[in-house]
Amino acid sequence: MNGTRELLEDSRYRVSSFDPIVDPVVAPHTLIVGTMPGITSHGLSVYYGHASNVFWWIAGEALGFRRGGPHMEREWPDQFQTKPAKDILSGLLQVSAPILSYQEQVAQLTGAGFALWDVVKECGIKNSDDTSIRDCTPNDIKGLAEQHPSITKILFASGKTSAKLFAKLNKVWLKEGQFKLGGEEFTISTFSTKVLNQSALPGAIQLVVPFSVSPAAAAVRFCAKRDQWLSAVFNVPVEL
Repeated sequence: MNGTRELLEDSRYRVSSFDPIVDPVVAPHTLIVGTMPGITSHGLSVYYGHASNVFWWIAGEALGFRRGGPHMEREWPDQFQTKPAKDILSGLLQVSAPILSYQEQVAQLTGAGFALWDVVKECGIKNSDDTSIRDCTPNDIKGLAEQHPSITKILFASGKTSAKLFAKLNKVWLKEGQFKLGGEEFTISTFSTKVLNQSALPGAIQLVVPFSVSPAAAAVRFCAKRDQWLSAVFNVPVEL
């Protein structure tokens, strides 16, 4: 994986994203995109590296593992650079599932048909604040989708922030009649005026904007994020 972070001045950086991750054998059905790796993720060279980013915790709930950290030699859950939020640890259901390393988590996820990338290829940013992104260059998500026509869903892991950037950077593609919208509130509010001609074709790509997995979006409790993602992303039944 590549991905760089160069300090310019006053907490502003010039950053670039990681390479996409796609299983070498299993055809992906869902592309999960963030905005741009944060400081922790760049430092560790991993997607969604912050201990309180809920992405890998939710993936583990869906796929039957517990998220392990960069220090696998330590007792779980003290394997991270910072302590995971109490809200996350108290809400976990997979409390006796195997603890997997990052590489093993990626293998589980991609082996289940999910691919990972980011909306932005390169940009200026203040620390890890996605709302401060300036002068950005997009990743070629359209090219990746054409390379893997099995992809029928694009999921925005950073919620409305990554979805709005995607819409801004892919205006022409969104008008080509290749998309349909998921039913979530954020999906409709973000894309209803951008995707004017929804496609009913079997190969149409569904756009889905769930709650953000970012620790900056702490106003939504872990259990609410988990239940929405299990249902909308991983197709796991949720008991109400």
